Amino acid sequence: MTPASEFLSPSARRITPQERVEERALFFAIVADALILIAMGLSGIYGGSLTMVAETIRGTLMALIEVFAYALMRRIHRGMQSDLEFGIGKLEQVGNLAVGIGMLASAAWIASKAVAMIAGERALGTPIGLAFAAVFGAVNTLINLLAWDGMRRAARAESSLVMLVQLDSRMIKLVSSFVVLLAMTIAAVVTDEVVTAWADALGSLFVTGFIVINALRTVQTSVFDLLDRSAGAPVRASVGRALAAHAGEFVRRERMRSRRSGRTVFVEVALTFDSGLTMAEVNRRIEDIRATMLREIEHGDILIVASSTPP
Repeated sequence: MTPASEFLSPSARRITPQERVEERALFFAIVADALILIAMGLSGIYGGSLTMVAETIRGTLMALIEVFAYALMRRIHRGMQSDLEFGIGKLEQVGNLAVGIGMLASAAWIASKAVAMIAGERALGTPIGLAFAAVFGAVNTLINLLAWDGMRRAARAESSLVMLVQLDSRMIKLVSSFVVLLAMTIAAVVTDEVVTAWADALGSLFVTGFIVINALRTVQTSVFDLLDRSAGAPVRASVGRALAAHAGEFVRRERMRSRRSGRTVFVEVALTFDSGLTMAEVNRRIEDIRATMLREIEHGDILIVASSTPP
C-alpha cells in the first residue's frame, strides 16, 4: 500500500503533537463561544437586555476572526500556504479588515440604542429576561476563563502568531465578560427602573467602547499591512547595526526596503561589492551579513541583492 505521505503536496508536512494541542484548544474555544453566543443572543432579544445583545454582536464578530484564524492555523501547521509566496499575512489582514469595519458599524448601532434607553425611548428588559441574561453572562465568563486557561497551557514561545494573537484576544474577552456580568447582575437584582436602565445602558456602552477600540486597532493594522507600509525605524536600525558590523566587506549600500506580512519582516538590501572579488567570496560575505541581520531582526526574511563596482 502506498504510504499516505506520498499523497501530500511537496510543501506539506505532518503536524506535530504540540501543534495538535494548539488546534484543539482553539477549536474548543470556538465551539464553546458558538453555544454561549446562541444562548446570550436569545436571552438578549427575548429578555430585552441591550448589554447582552451588544455582547452577542461583539462575540459573533470576534468569533468570525477566530474561525478564520483556526483555518489559517491548520494551513500553517500543515505547510499548505506555499501558494502565497509572501506568507499568509495579507490574507489574514483582509479578513481582519472586513470584521473591523463590521465592528464599527455594530458599535454605532449599539450606542444609538443605549442612548435611547437612557432617554426612556426604549423599553427595559423584563425581570426574568435580565435574570437569564445574568446567568448566561456568568456562563460566558466561565467559558472565557476555561478557554483562556486551555490556550495559555497550549501556547509556547515558538507557537504561531495566530495562536499568540488569539491568546491575547481571549484575555481581553475574559476581562470584558467580567464587566458585562457585573452590569447584568446589577440590572437583574435592583428593582428601581432608573438604576436598571442605567446599568443595562452603561454595560452596553462599555461593550461599545470595547468594540470601537478593537475595531480601530484591527483596521489600522490591517490597512498599514495591506498598503505595504515600511517595517519601521526599529528594523532600519537593526539593518544599520548589521551593516556596520560588516562595514569592510562591501563598498556601499545602494537601497533598503522593508515591509511586514503578519509576523514576518521582509527586508531587501542592495549592496555593492568590489569587482575584484570572486563570486564565491561575494556569496560568503552575503551569507555572513545575512546571518547577522537575522540575529538582529526576529522573524526576518532577508534578501541581499549584490552588484559590483565598475572594473
